[in-house]
Amino acid sequence: MRVMTAAAPPTSRGLALILEHCARLNSIEHGRPTAVIRLRQAIGEELARLLMTALAGDHSTRPRVV
Repeated sequence: MRVMTAAAPPTSRGLALILEHCARLNSIEHGRPTAVIRLRQAIGEELARLLMTALAGDHSTRPRVV
């Protein structure tokens, strides 16, 4: 029986940072509210809704202002 082993990938600073960021995202400590929640807290529910609607709108048909 022939056993094949995969070569260990070369370690790099970039790979280590990606793994660190993924670990942070999965940690319990990562309890920061989403951007929408922070926006609502900062400017209020109604203004946040109006802003989000304006930002998410279809701007492709709007004339370009130079």
